[in-house]
Amino acid sequence: MTRTLTRLTAALAGLLLAATAQATAPDAIIRDATDAVRADIAENFSTYQQDKAAFYAMVEEKIVPHFDTTYIAKVILGSHLKAASPEQIGEFETAFKDMLIRTYADKLLEYYDSIEIEVKPARLSGKRGTVATTIIRKEPGKPPIPIEFSVRQAKDSDEWKIWDIKAENISLVLNFRTQLDSEIKRNGIPQVIERIKAGQLVVGDEDNAE
Repeated sequence: MTRTLTRLTAALAGLLLAATAQATAPDAIIRDATDAVRADIAENFSTYQQDKAAFYAMVEEKIVPHFDTTYIAKVILGSHLKAASPEQIGEFETAFKDMLIRTYADKLLEYYDSIEIEVKPARLSGKRGTVATTIIRKEPGKPPIPIEFSVRQAKDSDEWKIWDIKAENISLVLNFRTQLDSEIKRNGIPQVIERIKAGQLVVGDEDNAE
């Protein structure tokens, strides 16, 4: 596992723990949801270990709706967005979402009780903002990991949604956009979508990009 992937894994684990409560401020969403999701895992840990489908379904239900997945897909596609049909954008959005769950949920299940998360007040400017957090690993000798959540308000509601995270100044979304740029240029969006679905392209894992 590369150093980049390790950082992003830890960052996404923090993000996955921070996604269910309805609250006005994005830092309140993160702070309140952390305890709720960890309590869910603690209560059902044995079940989730034996039934990963149930665990993935919980992640899908409680966490994914708090991502602005449509916006994330468009940012990752970047300059290729104009060439993508609405159907392809939707397929890419779904493939990316499923890849995140597939790649990081197992790590979340394994390490959910070995970290604590400190959340600072949100820094907001209009409909955009950031929430600085720190992941504190309980294992002796492991330094804390600063995590910054990028949030935006949905156009059709006041709900804040997460669209990116930065772990030690490494952006999850921009990192994957860089990975996929040459891949899309060579093979096109449909093939990239199929490779993501097949687990051949994983965010943060530059070795998987051809």
